[in-house]
Amino acid sequence: MSILINASQLSSELQSAPLTLVRAVMDDPVSKQADNREGLVLPNSVDIDLDGQGSDHTTGFPHSMPSAHDFSLLLGEVGITHNSDVVVYDTRGIYSAARVWWMLKAMGHKKVRILDGGQPAWELSGFPVGEAQPLTHLHYQAAPEPNWFVNSSAVLHALDSQTQLLDARSEARFSGEVEEPRQGVRSGHMPGAFNVPFAQLLDQGRFKRVEALQQIFDEAKVDLSLPMICTCGSGVTACIVGVAAILCGASHIAVYDGSWSEWGANQAFPVVK
Repeated sequence: MSILINASQLSSELQSAPLTLVRAVMDDPVSKQADNREGLVLPNSVDIDLDGQGSDHTTGFPHSMPSAHDFSLLLGEVGITHNSDVVVYDTRGIYSAARVWWMLKAMGHKKVRILDGGQPAWELSGFPVGEAQPLTHLHYQAAPEPNWFVNSSAVLHALDSQTQLLDARSEARFSGEVEEPRQGVRSGHMPGAFNVPFAQLLDQGRFKRVEALQQIFDEAKVDLSLPMICTCGSGVTACIVGVAAILCGASHIAVYDGSWSEWGANQAFPVVK
């Protein structure tokens, strides 16, 4: 199954297939812009709020992946089973939807795609929006695949291996030219990391064509044939870089769940500028 689906394809499939649409909701931690949680949604939509139940808030870091048990309960509560054909979207185009796609893949979910361009592309095409779907409580049976997420130990090991670290933050944050948006987190990046700002991979809220994505990775000196760990501020936009790499044919890709919120706050971890 392909990763991306466009608005026209989704509209056509909704007329003939029982799809579940998931709106990935999250405030922007850098701009502080709140997501539009009260707005109209695509048909048959349910929410996964990454600032709420969609994250594990006991870790001390924002947007941590919940345990398989807890995330299974949430998925069941919003009416998703392991057999559901899911399309994830967000209100900004491509932002938090990639994170929810990544989380579902980590649960072993087979049928999940991302709406390229999100709700803006859907509405621009003139397709209808409406009220949120009433919740139908079901049972979700997870089959976790642990290699989608890694912890700080894996990143420390990567510093002395062929595994590449891809940082999705802006060039200014990567180079330490600006302060981090979260208090107590140092500026800079991990030694040897490659900067691939997630915004460079997008064009008007959609993923760029594969040829353009490959060129961006080439210019960043990233070898798509080698293993890689994607990181960012809190493990959300890192998933955009991960999806882009997969679109380019890369494999052996993981996301550092704690990302810079954990690494930059721990004085024992090395930081360069």
